[in-house]
Amino acid sequence: MKAVVYNEQGSPDVLKVVELDKPTIQDHQILIEVGASGINPVDTYFRSGIRPVESFPQIPHFDLGGTIVEIGSSVTKWKVGDRVWASGIKGTAAQFVAANEDQVFPLADHLSDVEGAALAMAFMTAHLALFHRAKLEKSDNVLIYGGAGAVGHAAIQLARSIGAYTIATAGNAEKAALAKAAGADEVIIYKEENVAAKVKELTKGAGVDVILDVSLSDNIEQDLQMITNGGRIIAVGSPKNNTPELPWRLLNFKNVSLLGILLFTVPKQHQIEAGNEISRLFSEKKLTALVGKTFPFAEAAKAHEAVEASQYNGSIVITPL
Repeated sequence: MKAVVYNEQGSPDVLKVVELDKPTIQDHQILIEVGASGINPVDTYFRSGIRPVESFPQIPHFDLGGTIVEIGSSVTKWKVGDRVWASGIKGTAAQFVAANEDQVFPLADHLSDVEGAALAMAFMTAHLALFHRAKLEKSDNVLIYGGAGAVGHAAIQLARSIGAYTIATAGNAEKAALAKAAGADEVIIYKEENVAAKVKELTKGAGVDVILDVSLSDNIEQDLQMITNGGRIIAVGSPKNNTPELPWRLLNFKNVSLLGILLFTVPKQHQIEAGNEISRLFSEKKLTALVGKTFPFAEAAKAHEAVEASQYNGSIVITPL
């Protein structure tokens, strides 16, 4: 089978396409023919050396959309031919990958494999952040940073699905239109307006109950200005500075909860519950995946470059052909 691999960590140029043996499955596993493999910022961290990997050669990526082509003797949930999506499966940048039966979720008939791979980590992260960690409710006001990014775009849709008043940020008019189309009640173009002042205006001085922040080190002081007393800040990422200084006095004064989220370490049952809910909402056509760009396996290096440069709105995906 074709697979993208790297034999050392480094720039995107370390990614190569090679031929490998097709995986064999155990009794409790399924074999998936991968139609598309999603790329997320974390994949570039492993490839570049920011995070360690266990061994080489390493097949990158964790997200997929595909079709089950073989099932183990003890598998009861799935049958050959079922279409699925998944996040958290190691090595999805290959034509075939083995997975446990509880790692995958139904992919709605109207969605392509590319959309399945694009929605996976974005929607799982957003769902777990908003509902498992921040306990978002219909009565809450929520601010979502990066409304045209993969996680932000997903979070807007999920917040609106329960009726929460949703404010998003965006860098320009094009990105603002994407956030608005996803369901944001209001969009603040942060290059043109002061976000904290605009949030206070939109909430009549009350501030927001929940903030989903994708770059905590950039925004923590501003977040603490905008959050309500007793509010919750959920930090999905802090890519520019992994050890930001904490303005503890203001956090303490406002009784704020600062929450973390890492998809890989969320207890499995919560992941399963979130995945099933996401599949249901997609099957009811209440959610949409935002695909930024699709590349073939042969251009995996270009795809990683695009992710690192934030070149496209939405998720970047590679396909075997």
